[in-house]
Amino acid sequence: KLNLGCGNSPLENFKNIDISLSAKAEEFYDIRKGIKEKDNSQDEVYAGCILEQICSNDDFIFVMNEVWRVLKKEGKFTGYLPNALNREVIFLDPMDCRFFRPETFNYFNVEHNAYWQFGMNYGFKPWKVLSLKEADNGILHFELQPSK
Repeated sequence: KLNLGCGNSPLENFKNIDISLSAKAEEFYDIRKGIKEKDNSQDEVYAGCILEQICSNDDFIFVMNEVWRVLKKEGKFTGYLPNALNREVIFLDPMDCRFFRPETFNYFNVEHNAYWQFGMNYGFKPWKVLSLKEADNGILHFELQPSK
């Protein structure tokens, strides 16, 4: 299991990865350049408040597809990020440059028309949205599975 962008909150039983040398990680590298794991090798990839900090569209598509690549067929991509609909959280972090609403996940969801009309054409690999919930603090928690 991988924890991408672990910062100072490493997870037990995960390989904790971060770009910052001050993080509490086992490995330090930029996931925008690739995830250093084999195809179909991971049961879970976790990303806590990192996707909204990938500014370039090309980098974002690449990272999403890298997570898809390393996950096993029944693997899960879990994590959380600010809900753009919640004014209390959306502009807190000055490093956030990408915004998500619950409907944003339709662009990744192979079971939704937005994927077939837009997401696939943008270059996203297909995902199934298993769960999408907003916590009381305005944070969206997601669980995706690669559609392989």
